[in-house]
Amino acid sequence: MAMIELQNVSRRYLLGQNEVTALSGLNLTIEAGEYVAIIGQSGSGKSTLMNVLGCLDIPSSGKFLIDGNDISKLGPDELASLRRQRFGFIFQRYHLLPYLDALSNVALPAVYSGVANSVRHDRAVSLLKRLGLAERSHHKPNELSGGQQQRVSIARALMNGGQIILADEPTGALDSQSGKELLNLLGELNALGHTIILVTHDAKVASEAKRVIELRDGQVLSDTATPKCHRLPNVPEVVPASAQLQSGGWWSRQRGKWQEALHSAFQSLKGNRLRTLLSIIGISIGVAAVVSMMALTTAARNSIENDVGRFLSGRILFWIGNPNISPGAQPPPFRLNEINAIRALPGVKGVNLEHSANLETRYGARNANVDVIGADKLSLAARKLELVEGRLFNQYDLSGDSQLALIDDKASKALFKIGENPVGKTILLKLPNSGTQNTKQAVPENLNHLNDVFLPVTVVGIVKPESGGLIPFEAPIGQILVPIKTFNRKLDTRTDADQFTVLLDFSVPPDELRKQINYRLIALRGSENFESLNADETFDTIKNVTGALALLLTGVAIISLIVGGVGIMNIMLVSVSERTREIGIRMAVGARQADIHSQFMIEAMMLCLFGGLVGVILSLVAAMAINLFQNKLTAHIDLIALFAAIGVSTMVGLIFGTVPARRAAALSPVDALARE
Repeated sequence: MAMIELQNVSRRYLLGQNEVTALSGLNLTIEAGEYVAIIGQSGSGKSTLMNVLGCLDIPSSGKFLIDGNDISKLGPDELASLRRQRFGFIFQRYHLLPYLDALSNVALPAVYSGVANSVRHDRAVSLLKRLGLAERSHHKPNELSGGQQQRVSIARALMNGGQIILADEPTGALDSQSGKELLNLLGELNALGHTIILVTHDAKVASEAKRVIELRDGQVLSDTATPKCHRLPNVPEVVPASAQLQSGGWWSRQRGKWQEALHSAFQSLKGNRLRTLLSIIGISIGVAAVVSMMALTTAARNSIENDVGRFLSGRILFWIGNPNISPGAQPPPFRLNEINAIRALPGVKGVNLEHSANLETRYGARNANVDVIGADKLSLAARKLELVEGRLFNQYDLSGDSQLALIDDKASKALFKIGENPVGKTILLKLPNSGTQNTKQAVPENLNHLNDVFLPVTVVGIVKPESGGLIPFEAPIGQILVPIKTFNRKLDTRTDADQFTVLLDFSVPPDELRKQINYRLIALRGSENFESLNADETFDTIKNVTGALALLLTGVAIISLIVGGVGIMNIMLVSVSERTREIGIRMAVGARQADIHSQFMIEAMMLCLFGGLVGVILSLVAAMAINLFQNKLTAHIDLIALFAAIGVSTMVGLIFGTVPARRAAALSPVDALARE
């Protein structure tokens, strides 16, 4: 049985709308161990025949048998396996990978066979030594002469055994001396049992072979046939340097494949530094934008929710009036007995009545309009005020009619000079309608209007809104707090109120307590002529709004990451088109479609991973800068966000690298090799 047999093989191509026949009904047999030269002019079909014989291309019709097995029906990966196990290629242009040294180029076929690192290294060293290139093993192709590069390609052809060596115009790019040495080497390999198929247009080169097949118009014009003295090679006589390597197991293949893919990806990125840098910048900006935006929105959201929650949480607001009452009806204020009835309910921590008046206030030559508030022990908590300096009202102050006051920062700035301490100073509160009423209040001598009556109060403390983030809930004008009894007796004698706030102790659910208060007020007032608001419900609404806003802003940032991913895909598509010949070389030495696919996927993921790492660094720097230059927000980036950012950026590479990787893997070896 012939080792290679072609039965009525034809190969046709479509060029536009026209069909071109490269091989037509070709019948041919080649025995194992033959030295065959295929000769013909350009366009005779000899290169197409070599591609078919090397399993780089498949016939359009007919049968192509190797050892009696029809390979015309094999899939791409099965053809790759056959090339890897049986064939070695020597190309006119050498087809060495430029970023690999001679040793790595030679070892490449064994990578896709899953041969262990140490075994393939020793084999590559042995082959280079045998071909006289031991001292040039770590030189890149551009550091080698043409003859040396061709010897490297021969060593690569022998790496996995090279039972069948296909040489396509191997002397075409060599000088006469190097060409002669190459032909002598091919003769030696044939003597060792390798089947040599030499494709050339040079009759002198073809004469070195023991059998010459001439093609014309895709058909055999002449064939000197297999020499009668030819005998099948005796496998045990094949020397170890040419023997076929034993393929490794699944794990060995996978490890070698991924190591080669990583190395290839790194070298490719290194070889295109500017393009790689721009791609990394695009991804890093997207990642930094997403991480920073998440940190900022989280910080802002937490600050807003903490501030609003601190002001609203644990309270129910009530006020007179209701849209459902009769037009023109004036609801009465809340009476003291109604307030006391609510204070007695379980779950009520306290009730804060809103007793206030806008009054003119004077200190020395300065005056200002402020809100004067009747305060009890709950007022500071209700208004979210905290003591800055001095003291608060004690029980004695609140139980009597002490003429004392707490003053906030705004009122202090309006009445006192910069640096002047208000504590211990006496300020004057102008009584409401004092110019039209008779009063026994003493009138200070420096007052211009003798009808104005003022209440002197002594400042015992300074208060300010509780420290927060973005929302301090400051009053629009200054505030002065006086004891509630002092306010009711000397400023406003009303005991009822138009609104009040119920503070909760949460022993009863807020909604349930609100219902109970509503029932009690309706029973006491006779109708529901008031309204109420559970501040926690408002707080929940605010949280939903801030959450939606945070999601929106994060979505906007994600768009920049997607744009970076599109850039990666574009770069990878360009890379595929630029490295088509490299893809063809890898397929020729036995790379599967999955190997090519994983190589470009890894390259895209490496780009995005590097971009993600740079983006994380940028986001950390941005967070530190934000925290350094302001104190309203504390931007914090936790480890989960960092790992998520790196994971997302890698996923971007996985997603946007898929199309280029599939396009690379789908290339035909013969088409890929034809591109320069």
